[in-house]
Amino acid sequence: GAVSRMTVTSRARNADSAWQLSILGGVVGEPTPAALQSGTCVEVRDLFFATPARLKFLRAERTETSQIIEAVTRLAMASPNVAFSVNDGQRDRLVLPAVNADLIDSKLARLGQIMGREFSENALKIEAVREGLRLSGFAGLPTLNRANAAKQYLFVNGRPVRDKLLIGAVRGAYADFLARNRHPVVALFLDVDPDCVDINVHPTKAEVRFRDPGLVRGLIVSALRHALADAGHRVSTTVAEGALGAMRP
Repeated sequence: GAVSRMTVTSRARNADSAWQLSILGGVVGEPTPAALQSGTCVEVRDLFFATPARLKFLRAERTETSQIIEAVTRLAMASPNVAFSVNDGQRDRLVLPAVNADLIDSKLARLGQIMGREFSENALKIEAVREGLRLSGFAGLPTLNRANAAKQYLFVNGRPVRDKLLIGAVRGAYADFLARNRHPVVALFLDVDPDCVDINVHPTKAEVRFRDPGLVRGLIVSALRHALADAGHRVSTTVAEGALGAMRP
């Protein structure tokens, strides 16, 4: 709102009407009645129109759009009971229907919407608790891997992060299962007492600082290794089917 022409239109499920709030370069207007069936619509136009120094650092429209979609995708992973969509003014670029199921099942269903059937069919359920920390989510089998870490989604108290400690813990857990140049596919959700984590250590809130980083790393490594060891006899079904298909004449 501080750097664009933004409107937020929202209507609660049982409300008589919707309301709209407009923010123009940081100046907040008065709420006005609006037309909307339900939910919330956030519209941003003319990003950095009042700050040319920042405007010149914007990349190509295609690049910025992909970053926006990535940001919304990460938010959607943490809230599977909410439907999300992104429209670039011409067409829908992302459509994720709400998932009505138990929390852990709904998360897997939402992850399947985003990461594909390949992940949902080859993911190990992760559930672990230690000294007030709770780790949940899903980790792909070692045979389901990538050349980079782009498919590693990590969350702290529902907030998507790209934290070096968490990424390092995931790499350490898979060290005995993957070559150094291969990366696992995971979606992990860490819940921790807010007093035990500082989220204001990075301008984009992408990194966090834990009061006891050793405890966090230990929980992630042990939970992942335990799940991988229990599934030692399993391999990725889609990878296996692809290999068999390649061998057929």
